[in-house]
Amino acid sequence: MVVQTYKGIFDVILMVQIDTKSINLTAITMLTILTLILLNLSIDGFSQTLQTPDFQSNSNIDKSEIMDNTQAELATKIQLVPHENEYLDDYYQVSDFVFVLSNSSQLCPSGKCKYELEDGIMQAERISGERSLAGRITIDTGDSKNMMELRASWKTVDEFEKNGDNVKDIKGTLDLGTSQFNPENKYQINGTLTKHGEYYLLEVKGIK
Repeated sequence: MVVQTYKGIFDVILMVQIDTKSINLTAITMLTILTLILLNLSIDGFSQTLQTPDFQSNSNIDKSEIMDNTQAELATKIQLVPHENEYLDDYYQVSDFVFVLSNSSQLCPSGKCKYELEDGIMQAERISGERSLAGRITIDTGDSKNMMELRASWKTVDEFEKNGDNVKDIKGTLDLGTSQFNPENKYQINGTLTKHGEYYLLEVKGIK
Protein backbone atom coordinates (compact mmCIF):
# COMPACT_ATOMS: atom_id res chain seq x y z
CA MET A 1 0.00 0.00 0.00
CA VAL A 2 2.81 2.41 0.85
CA VAL A 3 4.58 1.63 -2.42
CA GLN A 4 1.42 2.46 -4.33
CA THR A 5 1.08 5.70 -2.40
CA TYR A 6 4.58 6.78 -3.35
CA LYS A 7 3.93 5.88 -6.99
CA GLY A 8 0.79 7.98 -6.94
CA ILE A 9 2.74 10.94 -5.53
CA PHE A 10 5.34 10.69 -8.31
CA ASP A 11 2.56 10.52 -10.92
CA VAL A 12 1.01 13.71 -9.54
CA ILE A 13 4.37 15.49 -9.50
CA LEU A 14 5.14 14.42 -13.08
CA MET A 15 1.68 15.53 -14.24
CA VAL A 16 2.26 18.93 -12.65
CA GLN A 17 5.56 19.28 -14.48
CA ILE A 18 4.10 18.20 -17.86
CA ASP A 19 0.76 20.03 -17.73
CA THR A 20 1.89 23.26 -16.04
CA LYS A 21 5.31 23.77 -17.52
CA SER A 22 5.54 27.00 -15.56
CA ILE A 23 6.02 25.00 -12.36
CA ASN A 24 9.54 23.66 -12.08
CA LEU A 25 9.96 21.14 -9.25
CA THR A 26 13.59 20.20 -8.80
CA ALA A 27 14.77 16.83 -7.55
CA ILE A 28 15.56 18.45 -4.19
CA THR A 29 12.03 19.80 -3.86
CA MET A 30 10.56 16.38 -4.71
CA LEU A 31 12.80 14.72 -2.15
CA THR A 32 11.74 17.23 0.51
CA ILE A 33 8.05 16.58 -0.18
CA LEU A 34 8.52 12.83 0.01
CA THR A 35 10.49 13.12 3.23
CA LEU A 36 7.70 15.11 4.89
CA ILE A 37 5.10 12.58 3.69
CA LEU A 38 7.17 9.68 4.96
CA LEU A 39 7.46 11.31 8.36
CA ASN A 40 3.71 11.83 8.45
CA LEU A 41 3.04 8.21 7.48
CA SER A 42 5.39 6.96 10.17
CA ILE A 43 3.74 9.09 12.82
CA ASP A 44 0.26 7.91 11.78
CA GLY A 45 1.37 4.28 11.80
CA PHE A 46 2.94 4.65 15.25
CA SER A 47 -0.16 6.27 16.69
CA GLN A 48 -2.23 3.37 15.37
CA THR A 49 -0.03 0.80 17.08
CA LEU A 50 -0.46 2.67 20.36
CA GLN A 51 -4.16 1.79 20.20
CA THR A 52 -3.29 -1.90 20.60
CA PRO A 53 -3.76 -2.92 24.26
CA ASP A 54 -0.66 -3.62 26.32
CA PHE A 55 -1.49 -7.19 27.27
CA GLN A 56 1.13 -7.39 30.00
CA SER A 57 -0.03 -4.31 31.92
CA ASN A 58 -3.73 -4.17 31.03
CA SER A 59 -4.55 -7.86 31.16
CA ASN A 60 -7.23 -8.68 33.72
CA ILE A 61 -5.86 -12.21 33.98
CA ASP A 62 -4.54 -12.64 37.49
CA LYS A 63 -1.77 -15.25 37.21
CA SER A 64 -1.69 -15.89 40.96
CA GLU A 65 -5.41 -16.71 40.85
CA ILE A 66 -4.82 -19.87 38.82
CA MET A 67 -1.32 -20.76 40.00
CA ASP A 68 -2.57 -21.49 43.51
CA ASN A 69 -5.29 -23.87 42.36
CA THR A 70 -4.79 -27.61 42.72
CA GLN A 71 -6.56 -28.48 39.48
CA ALA A 72 -4.84 -28.02 36.13
CA GLU A 73 -6.27 -24.78 34.77
CA LEU A 74 -5.46 -22.24 32.11
CA ALA A 75 -6.26 -18.65 31.28
CA THR A 76 -5.72 -16.84 28.02
CA LYS A 77 -6.35 -13.47 26.46
CA ILE A 78 -6.08 -13.29 22.68
CA GLN A 79 -6.36 -10.33 20.35
CA LEU A 80 -7.51 -11.07 16.79
CA VAL A 81 -7.39 -8.83 13.74
CA PRO A 82 -8.90 -9.34 10.25
CA HIS A 83 -6.94 -11.94 8.28
CA GLU A 84 -4.30 -10.49 5.96
CA ASN A 85 -5.79 -12.52 3.11
CA GLU A 86 -8.68 -10.33 1.99
CA TYR A 87 -10.40 -13.34 0.40
CA LEU A 88 -10.80 -15.03 3.79
CA ASP A 89 -13.89 -13.09 4.77
CA ASP A 90 -14.75 -13.11 8.49
CA TYR A 91 -11.48 -14.93 9.33
CA TYR A 92 -9.26 -13.42 12.03
CA GLN A 93 -5.62 -14.00 12.91
CA VAL A 94 -3.91 -13.71 16.28
CA SER A 95 -1.99 -10.46 16.71
CA ASP A 96 -1.18 -10.69 20.43
CA PHE A 97 -1.88 -12.99 23.34
CA VAL A 98 -1.29 -13.91 26.97
CA PHE A 99 -1.39 -17.57 28.01
CA VAL A 100 -1.00 -19.00 31.53
CA LEU A 101 -1.04 -22.55 32.89
CA SER A 102 -1.27 -23.34 36.57
CA ASN A 103 1.71 -24.91 38.35
CA SER A 104 -0.39 -28.04 38.90
CA SER A 105 -0.29 -28.68 35.16
CA GLN A 106 2.16 -31.29 33.92
CA LEU A 107 2.73 -29.07 30.90
CA CYS A 108 4.27 -26.36 33.07
CA PRO A 109 5.09 -27.61 36.60
CA SER A 110 7.00 -24.45 37.49
CA GLY A 111 4.15 -22.15 36.50
CA LYS A 112 6.76 -19.87 34.90
CA CYS A 113 6.78 -21.04 31.32
CA LYS A 114 6.99 -18.93 28.19
CA TYR A 115 4.53 -19.42 25.36
CA GLU A 116 4.50 -18.80 21.61
CA LEU A 117 1.44 -19.12 19.41
CA GLU A 118 1.92 -19.63 15.67
CA ASP A 119 -0.62 -19.56 12.84
CA GLY A 120 -3.45 -18.73 15.23
CA ILE A 121 -6.64 -18.36 13.20
CA MET A 122 -10.25 -17.81 14.26
CA GLN A 123 -12.52 -19.22 11.58
CA ALA A 124 -15.60 -17.57 10.17
CA GLU A 125 -18.92 -17.83 11.98
CA ARG A 126 -20.60 -20.40 9.73
CA ILE A 127 -23.25 -21.22 12.33
CA SER A 128 -24.71 -18.29 14.25
CA GLY A 129 -23.08 -17.95 17.67
CA GLU A 130 -20.39 -20.59 17.04
CA ARG A 131 -16.68 -20.02 16.44
CA SER A 132 -13.41 -21.92 16.60
CA LEU A 133 -9.75 -21.05 16.86
CA ALA A 134 -6.72 -23.18 16.00
CA GLY A 135 -2.96 -22.77 16.03
CA ARG A 136 0.31 -24.27 17.20
CA ILE A 137 1.59 -23.40 20.66
CA THR A 138 5.13 -23.80 21.97
CA ILE A 139 5.57 -24.19 25.72
CA ASP A 140 9.07 -23.28 26.89
CA THR A 141 9.70 -24.63 30.40
CA GLY A 142 13.29 -23.41 30.43
CA ASP A 143 14.61 -26.96 30.20
CA SER A 144 12.69 -27.99 27.09
CA LYS A 145 10.26 -26.79 24.45
CA ASN A 146 7.07 -28.66 23.67
CA MET A 147 5.10 -27.93 20.51
CA MET A 148 1.40 -28.74 20.59
CA GLU A 149 -1.71 -28.24 18.52
CA LEU A 150 -4.21 -25.86 20.08
CA ARG A 151 -7.87 -25.89 19.16
CA ALA A 152 -10.74 -24.11 20.85
CA SER A 153 -14.42 -24.08 19.92
CA TRP A 154 -17.31 -22.38 21.63
CA LYS A 155 -20.93 -21.29 21.50
CA THR A 156 -22.49 -18.00 22.51
CA VAL A 157 -24.75 -18.29 25.55
CA ASP A 158 -25.51 -14.58 25.98
CA GLU A 159 -24.88 -11.33 24.13
CA PHE A 160 -24.95 -7.69 25.25
CA GLU A 161 -23.49 -4.23 24.67
CA LYS A 162 -20.86 -2.77 27.00
CA ASN A 163 -19.24 0.66 26.53
CA GLY A 164 -20.28 0.60 22.89
CA ASP A 165 -18.72 -2.85 22.26
CA ASN A 166 -20.52 -6.06 21.41
CA VAL A 167 -19.77 -8.70 24.06
CA LYS A 168 -20.61 -12.40 23.83
CA ASP A 169 -20.55 -14.74 26.82
CA ILE A 170 -19.17 -18.03 25.54
CA LYS A 171 -18.72 -21.64 26.68
CA GLY A 172 -16.85 -24.43 24.97
CA THR A 173 -13.71 -26.54 24.96
CA LEU A 174 -9.99 -25.99 24.43
CA ASP A 175 -7.71 -28.88 23.47
CA LEU A 176 -3.91 -29.11 23.69
CA GLY A 177 -1.96 -32.04 22.32
CA THR A 178 0.55 -33.39 19.86
CA SER A 179 -2.40 -34.45 17.69
CA GLN A 180 -5.47 -32.32 17.08
CA PHE A 181 -7.54 -35.49 16.59
CA ASN A 182 -6.59 -37.06 19.92
CA PRO A 183 -5.40 -34.29 22.28
CA GLU A 184 -3.95 -35.27 25.63
CA ASN A 185 -5.26 -32.19 27.43
CA LYS A 186 -8.88 -31.10 27.28
CA TYR A 187 -10.31 -28.08 29.09
CA GLN A 188 -13.83 -26.77 29.61
CA ILE A 189 -13.70 -23.03 28.97
CA ASN A 190 -15.91 -20.03 29.53
CA GLY A 191 -15.33 -16.33 29.01
CA THR A 192 -16.09 -13.55 26.56
CA LEU A 193 -15.55 -12.62 22.93
CA THR A 194 -15.63 -8.83 22.55
CA LYS A 195 -15.73 -6.89 19.29
CA HIS A 196 -13.62 -3.71 19.46
CA GLY A 197 -14.00 -1.91 16.14
CA GLU A 198 -12.30 -4.14 13.57
CA TYR A 199 -10.71 -6.57 15.99
CA TYR A 200 -11.84 -9.14 18.55
CA LEU A 201 -10.64 -9.82 22.07
CA LEU A 202 -11.05 -13.39 23.32
CA GLU A 203 -10.75 -13.91 27.08
CA VAL A 204 -11.31 -17.35 28.58
CA LYS A 205 -10.45 -19.48 31.57
CA GLY A 206 -10.50 -23.27 31.55
CA ILE A 207 -10.53 -26.24 33.84
CA LYS A 208 -10.02 -29.95 33.14
